[in-house]
Amino acid sequence: MNLDPRLGPVLIDGAMGTALQAAGLPAADLPERWLLERPEAIAAVHAAHAAAGARLLLTCTFNAASPRLAVAGLGRSAASLCASAVALARGAAPGLRVAGALGPLALARPGGTAPSAAKLRAPFERPVAALAEAGADLIWLESQYDWREASAALAAALRPGLPVAITFTLQERGGRWFAPDGMPGEALLSGAARFSAGGASVGRVVAVGVNCVPAGPPLAALAAWARATLPIPFIAKPSPGPPGAVLPPLEFARALAPTVAAGARLVGGCCGATADHLAALAAALQASEMRG
Repeated sequence: MNLDPRLGPVLIDGAMGTALQAAGLPAADLPERWLLERPEAIAAVHAAHAAAGARLLLTCTFNAASPRLAVAGLGRSAASLCASAVALARGAAPGLRVAGALGPLALARPGGTAPSAAKLRAPFERPVAALAEAGADLIWLESQYDWREASAALAAALRPGLPVAITFTLQERGGRWFAPDGMPGEALLSGAARFSAGGASVGRVVAVGVNCVPAGPPLAALAAWARATLPIPFIAKPSPGPPGAVLPPLEFARALAPTVAAGARLVGGCCGATADHLAALAAALQASEMRG
Protein backbone atom coordinates (compact mmCIF):
# COMPACT_ATOMS: atom_id res chain seq x y z
CA MET A 1 0.00 0.00 0.00
CA ASN A 2 1.68 3.16 -1.21
CA LEU A 3 0.90 6.10 1.08
CA ASP A 4 2.93 8.68 -0.83
CA PRO A 5 0.90 11.90 -0.38
CA ARG A 6 1.73 12.90 -3.95
CA LEU A 7 -0.36 9.99 -5.23
CA GLY A 8 -3.58 11.15 -3.58
CA PRO A 9 -5.87 9.56 -0.99
CA VAL A 10 -6.51 5.84 -0.63
CA LEU A 11 -10.16 4.80 -0.23
CA ILE A 12 -10.83 2.41 2.67
CA ASP A 13 -13.98 0.32 3.01
CA GLY A 14 -17.28 1.08 4.76
CA ALA A 15 -19.14 -0.40 7.71
CA MET A 16 -19.20 -4.20 7.84
CA GLY A 17 -21.62 -4.34 10.79
CA THR A 18 -24.08 -1.98 9.11
CA ALA A 19 -24.14 -4.12 5.98
CA LEU A 20 -24.51 -7.41 7.85
CA GLN A 21 -27.37 -6.08 9.95
CA ALA A 22 -29.10 -5.01 6.74
CA ALA A 23 -28.64 -8.61 5.57
CA GLY A 24 -30.28 -9.99 8.73
CA LEU A 25 -27.62 -10.15 11.44
CA PRO A 26 -29.36 -9.48 14.79
CA ALA A 27 -28.20 -6.20 16.29
CA ALA A 28 -27.19 -7.94 19.52
CA ASP A 29 -25.05 -10.58 17.79
CA LEU A 30 -21.40 -10.33 16.79
CA PRO A 31 -20.52 -10.10 13.09
CA GLU A 32 -17.81 -12.71 13.66
CA ARG A 33 -20.48 -15.38 14.14
CA TRP A 34 -21.27 -15.13 10.44
CA LEU A 35 -17.68 -16.08 9.62
CA LEU A 36 -18.89 -19.53 10.68
CA GLU A 37 -22.56 -19.43 9.75
CA ARG A 38 -22.84 -17.14 6.71
CA PRO A 39 -19.40 -16.44 5.27
CA GLU A 40 -20.91 -15.70 1.87
CA ALA A 41 -22.66 -12.66 3.35
CA ILE A 42 -19.35 -11.25 4.60
CA ALA A 43 -17.69 -11.93 1.24
CA ALA A 44 -20.55 -10.09 -0.47
CA VAL A 45 -19.94 -6.99 1.67
CA HIS A 46 -16.23 -7.01 0.82
CA ALA A 47 -17.06 -7.41 -2.88
CA ALA A 48 -19.55 -4.54 -2.76
CA HIS A 49 -17.06 -2.24 -1.05
CA ALA A 50 -14.40 -3.15 -3.60
CA ALA A 51 -16.81 -2.56 -6.48
CA ALA A 52 -17.61 0.86 -4.99
CA GLY A 53 -13.94 1.81 -5.18
CA ALA A 54 -12.33 0.72 -1.91
CA ARG A 55 -8.67 -0.22 -2.28
CA LEU A 56 -8.17 -1.44 1.29
CA LEU A 57 -10.51 -3.87 3.07
CA LEU A 58 -10.71 -4.45 6.82
CA THR A 59 -11.36 -8.00 7.98
CA CYS A 60 -14.52 -8.93 9.89
CA THR A 61 -12.57 -9.41 13.14
CA PHE A 62 -13.35 -6.30 15.17
CA ASN A 63 -14.09 -8.39 18.29
CA ALA A 64 -11.38 -11.03 17.83
CA ALA A 65 -9.29 -9.77 20.77
CA SER A 66 -12.20 -8.73 22.96
CA PRO A 67 -13.80 -10.59 25.89
CA ARG A 68 -17.03 -10.21 23.91
CA LEU A 69 -15.94 -13.09 21.69
CA ALA A 70 -15.81 -15.51 24.62
CA VAL A 71 -19.13 -14.24 25.98
CA ALA A 72 -20.65 -15.05 22.59
CA GLY A 73 -19.19 -18.56 22.74
CA LEU A 74 -16.64 -17.92 20.00
CA GLY A 75 -13.49 -17.45 22.07
CA ARG A 76 -11.92 -20.82 21.24
CA SER A 77 -12.38 -20.12 17.53
CA ALA A 78 -10.54 -16.78 17.51
CA ALA A 79 -7.52 -17.96 15.49
CA SER A 80 -9.59 -19.83 12.90
CA LEU A 81 -12.01 -16.89 12.64
CA CYS A 82 -9.09 -14.60 11.86
CA ALA A 83 -7.79 -16.96 9.19
CA SER A 84 -11.24 -17.27 7.63
CA ALA A 85 -11.73 -13.51 7.68
CA VAL A 86 -8.49 -12.82 5.80
CA ALA A 87 -9.29 -15.51 3.23
CA LEU A 88 -12.80 -14.13 2.67
CA ALA A 89 -11.56 -10.59 2.09
CA ARG A 90 -8.77 -11.80 -0.20
CA GLY A 91 -11.12 -14.02 -2.19
CA ALA A 92 -13.84 -11.40 -2.53
CA ALA A 93 -11.50 -8.78 -3.96
CA PRO A 94 -8.31 -10.29 -5.42
CA GLY A 95 -5.51 -7.78 -5.71
CA LEU A 96 -6.70 -5.43 -2.98
CA ARG A 97 -4.87 -4.86 0.28
CA VAL A 98 -6.33 -6.60 3.33
CA ALA A 99 -5.99 -5.18 6.83
CA GLY A 100 -6.43 -7.44 9.85
CA ALA A 101 -8.75 -5.36 12.00
CA LEU A 102 -9.03 -5.45 15.80
CA GLY A 103 -11.16 -3.26 18.03
CA PRO A 104 -10.69 -2.33 21.68
CA LEU A 105 -10.90 -4.63 24.68
CA ALA A 106 -12.88 -2.02 26.63
CA LEU A 107 -11.08 -3.01 29.84
CA ALA A 108 -9.56 0.41 30.52
CA ARG A 109 -12.17 2.89 31.69
CA PRO A 110 -11.93 6.67 32.14
CA GLY A 111 -11.03 7.64 35.67
CA GLY A 112 -10.50 4.06 36.75
CA THR A 113 -7.69 1.62 37.06
CA ALA A 114 -6.77 -0.69 34.23
CA PRO A 115 -5.13 -4.11 34.07
CA SER A 116 -1.36 -4.11 33.72
CA ALA A 117 0.21 -3.44 30.35
CA ALA A 118 1.02 -7.14 30.04
CA LYS A 119 -2.58 -8.14 30.70
CA LEU A 120 -3.85 -5.57 28.21
CA ARG A 121 -1.37 -6.75 25.58
CA ALA A 122 -1.99 -10.49 25.95
CA PRO A 123 -5.50 -10.66 24.39
CA PHE A 124 -4.20 -9.02 21.23
CA GLU A 125 -1.26 -11.36 20.71
CA ARG A 126 -3.10 -14.44 19.49
CA PRO A 127 -5.40 -12.72 16.96
CA VAL A 128 -2.55 -10.52 15.71
CA ALA A 129 -0.44 -13.62 15.09
CA ALA A 130 -3.36 -15.39 13.40
CA LEU A 131 -4.08 -12.45 11.10
CA ALA A 132 -0.42 -12.18 10.17
CA GLU A 133 -0.10 -15.92 9.52
CA ALA A 134 -3.23 -15.83 7.36
CA GLY A 135 -1.62 -13.27 5.08
CA ALA A 136 -2.98 -9.89 6.15
CA ASP A 137 -1.00 -7.04 4.60
CA LEU A 138 -1.13 -4.96 7.77
CA ILE A 139 -2.67 -4.89 11.25
CA TRP A 140 -5.39 -2.30 11.77
CA LEU A 141 -6.29 -1.27 15.33
CA GLU A 142 -9.54 0.70 15.38
CA SER A 143 -11.95 2.44 17.73
CA GLN A 144 -9.27 2.85 20.39
CA TYR A 145 -10.08 5.38 23.09
CA ASP A 146 -7.62 4.89 25.96
CA TRP A 147 -3.85 5.31 25.67
CA ARG A 148 -3.11 2.51 28.15
CA GLU A 149 -4.98 -0.01 26.04
CA ALA A 150 -3.90 1.47 22.71
CA SER A 151 -0.21 1.30 23.61
CA ALA A 152 -0.60 -2.33 24.70
CA ALA A 153 -2.39 -3.13 21.43
CA LEU A 154 0.38 -1.43 19.45
CA ALA A 155 3.06 -3.42 21.28
CA ALA A 156 1.29 -6.67 20.32
CA ALA A 157 0.52 -5.55 16.77
CA LEU A 158 4.13 -4.67 15.98
CA ARG A 159 5.54 -8.10 16.89
CA PRO A 160 4.85 -9.99 13.62
CA GLY A 161 6.71 -7.37 11.59
CA LEU A 162 3.74 -6.11 9.57
CA PRO A 163 2.88 -2.44 9.07
CA VAL A 164 0.40 -1.20 11.68
CA ALA A 165 -2.31 1.46 11.48
CA ILE A 166 -4.37 2.72 14.40
CA THR A 167 -7.48 4.88 14.67
CA PHE A 168 -9.08 6.44 17.73
CA THR A 169 -12.74 7.19 18.40
CA LEU A 170 -12.74 10.61 20.04
CA GLN A 171 -15.21 13.18 21.31
CA GLU A 172 -15.34 16.69 19.89
CA ARG A 173 -15.58 19.63 22.27
CA GLY A 174 -15.24 23.21 21.14
CA GLY A 175 -13.65 22.23 17.84
CA ARG A 176 -11.03 19.96 19.43
CA TRP A 177 -10.90 16.22 19.99
CA PHE A 178 -10.48 14.35 23.27
CA ALA A 179 -10.47 10.81 24.60
CA PRO A 180 -13.13 9.98 27.21
CA ASP A 181 -10.53 10.47 29.96
CA GLY A 182 -9.73 13.97 28.68
CA MET A 183 -6.48 13.18 26.89
CA PRO A 184 -6.20 15.45 23.81
CA GLY A 185 -6.52 13.74 20.46
CA GLU A 186 -3.29 15.33 19.30
CA ALA A 187 -1.41 13.61 22.14
CA LEU A 188 -2.90 10.23 21.27
CA LEU A 189 -2.08 10.59 17.60
CA SER A 190 1.45 11.84 18.26
CA GLY A 191 2.11 9.04 20.74
CA ALA A 192 0.86 6.40 18.32
CA ALA A 193 2.72 7.85 15.32
CA ARG A 194 6.01 7.71 17.18
CA PHE A 195 5.33 4.52 19.12
CA SER A 196 8.09 1.98 19.55
CA ALA A 197 8.06 -1.15 21.67
CA GLY A 198 11.83 -1.34 21.64
CA GLY A 199 13.55 -4.56 20.70
CA ALA A 200 10.32 -6.53 20.93
CA SER A 201 8.89 -4.84 17.83
CA VAL A 202 9.95 -5.31 14.24
CA GLY A 203 6.95 -3.72 12.52
CA ARG A 204 6.25 -0.01 12.33
CA VAL A 205 3.27 2.28 12.64
CA VAL A 206 2.51 3.58 9.14
CA ALA A 207 -0.69 5.61 9.64
CA VAL A 208 -2.80 7.02 12.46
CA GLY A 209 -6.16 8.73 12.61
CA VAL A 210 -9.75 8.62 13.77
CA ASN A 211 -12.86 6.58 13.06
CA CYS A 212 -16.56 6.73 13.92
CA VAL A 213 -16.51 10.50 14.42
CA PRO A 214 -18.60 13.09 12.55
CA ALA A 215 -17.29 14.61 9.34
CA GLY A 216 -17.08 18.38 9.44
CA PRO A 217 -14.83 21.36 10.18
CA PRO A 218 -13.32 19.96 13.41
CA LEU A 219 -12.22 16.83 11.56
CA ALA A 220 -10.74 18.92 8.77
CA ALA A 221 -8.83 20.96 11.37
CA LEU A 222 -7.43 17.77 12.89
CA ALA A 223 -6.36 16.55 9.44
CA ALA A 224 -4.58 19.84 8.80
CA TRP A 225 -2.79 19.59 12.15
CA ALA A 226 -1.78 16.00 11.40
CA ARG A 227 -0.44 16.91 7.98
CA ALA A 228 1.70 19.65 9.46
CA THR A 229 2.83 17.73 12.54
CA LEU A 230 2.91 13.97 12.14
CA PRO A 231 5.58 12.00 10.28
CA ILE A 232 3.07 9.52 8.81
CA PRO A 233 -0.29 9.75 6.96
CA PHE A 234 -3.59 10.62 8.64
CA ILE A 235 -6.65 8.33 8.47
CA ALA A 236 -10.20 9.73 8.41
CA LYS A 237 -12.94 7.07 8.63
CA PRO A 238 -15.92 9.03 9.96
CA SER A 239 -19.49 7.87 10.38
CA PRO A 240 -22.21 9.40 8.22
CA GLY A 241 -24.42 9.50 11.31
CA PRO A 242 -26.39 7.41 13.81
CA PRO A 243 -29.43 5.32 12.83
CA GLY A 244 -32.23 7.60 11.73
CA ALA A 245 -29.86 10.48 10.99
CA VAL A 246 -27.44 9.00 8.44
CA LEU A 247 -26.23 11.48 5.84
CA PRO A 248 -27.07 10.50 2.26
CA PRO A 249 -24.03 9.43 0.24
CA LEU A 250 -23.50 12.70 -1.64
CA GLU A 251 -23.89 14.78 1.52
CA PHE A 252 -21.40 12.56 3.32
CA ALA A 253 -18.88 12.96 0.51
CA ARG A 254 -19.32 16.73 0.59
CA ALA A 255 -18.93 16.81 4.38
CA LEU A 256 -15.69 14.84 4.16
CA ALA A 257 -14.24 16.88 1.27
CA PRO A 258 -12.56 19.55 3.46
CA THR A 259 -10.88 16.84 5.53
CA VAL A 260 -9.37 15.26 2.44
CA ALA A 261 -8.31 18.66 1.11
CA ALA A 262 -6.72 19.37 4.50
CA GLY A 263 -4.50 16.32 4.24
CA ALA A 264 -6.23 13.01 5.08
CA ARG A 265 -4.53 10.28 3.03
CA LEU A 266 -6.70 7.28 3.90
CA VAL A 267 -10.46 7.90 3.88
CA GLY A 268 -13.54 5.76 4.23
CA GLY A 269 -16.72 5.35 6.23
CA CYS A 270 -17.52 3.86 9.62
CA CYS A 271 -20.86 2.93 11.22
CA GLY A 272 -23.71 3.68 8.82
CA ALA A 273 -21.50 3.91 5.73
CA THR A 274 -22.73 1.70 2.90
CA ALA A 275 -21.27 0.80 -0.48
CA ASP A 276 -23.25 3.76 -1.86
CA HIS A 277 -21.40 6.08 0.53
CA LEU A 278 -18.10 4.66 -0.69
CA ALA A 279 -19.12 5.08 -4.33
CA ALA A 280 -19.90 8.74 -3.65
CA LEU A 281 -16.53 9.17 -1.96
CA ALA A 282 -14.75 7.41 -4.83
CA ALA A 283 -16.38 9.76 -7.34
CA ALA A 284 -15.60 12.80 -5.23
CA LEU A 285 -11.97 11.79 -4.84
CA GLN A 286 -11.63 12.34 -8.57
CA ALA A 287 -12.88 15.91 -8.23
CA SER A 288 -10.50 18.80 -7.77
CA GLU A 289 -12.10 19.98 -4.53
CA MET A 290 -11.04 16.77 -2.76
CA ARG A 291 -7.39 16.81 -3.79
CA GLY A 292 -5.02 17.96 -1.10
